[in-house]
Amino acid sequence: MNALEIKNICFAYEKDKNVLENLSLLIEKNTINAILGANGKGKSTLLDCIVGINESQCGEILINGKNRKEYSDKEFAREVAYISQTTIINIDYSVREFILFGRNPYLNIGQSPSEKDYVLAETYAEKIGITHLLDKSITKISGGERQLAFICRALVQESNVFIFDEPLSALDFGNQNKLLMMFRELQQEGKTIIFTTHNPNQVLDLDCNAVVLNDKSVMAQGPASKVVDDKLLETIYKGKVSKTNNHYTFSE
Repeated sequence: MNALEIKNICFAYEKDKNVLENLSLLIEKNTINAILGANGKGKSTLLDCIVGINESQCGEILINGKNRKEYSDKEFAREVAYISQTTIINIDYSVREFILFGRNPYLNIGQSPSEKDYVLAETYAEKIGITHLLDKSITKISGGERQLAFICRALVQESNVFIFDEPLSALDFGNQNKLLMMFRELQQEGKTIIFTTHNPNQVLDLDCNAVVLNDKSVMAQGPASKVVDDKLLETIYKGKVSKTNNHYTFSE
């Protein structure tokens, strides 16, 4: 069974101006999948359709063989953890409290997190390297630190599918590599990872699956080493690309 199956979805923010058009996509379980594409080509829009922030005007989205619309909110949160790139936090939670929100799908209304939940939060905070932030306010740490807290909250959710929108964009070089290795660990645990990125070199280094969006649909899909090349990158990013030591750069 596929972790995600998208069948001919369409989505438009304005009438007759589709951002996505008859887009179909299969994501196998226990895989890492990077969605590549230029700005404005629908990467974030697609993720928002998958998790129900956007309602597609046509087509169908299946999560583990079940229509997304048939899940309750709690059921869906146990299946899918999602990090948007546009979330704003205005409430003065501690980082520990914020991470523990990832356990809400497993709690009843009014129920407090258990000792097990606290241990889980501490365990993932240590893995991500943010234990020193746990007692600080989520509103008073840097953007990169806040991104790590979001990632930690998603990990604590312990869902089967992890969806990240530009998770590497606010991170320094060391934390980018740490997160990519975390993707590998999640895959080894049987999880499925889907993330968007603008950096094809990271996709090639990770040696994961690549899904390329262009012209409102999926232009190409497959192992990054077979899909990503200079011709494809020049097509989607509209510029001249050169390759040195297996890494791509834009050239004059």
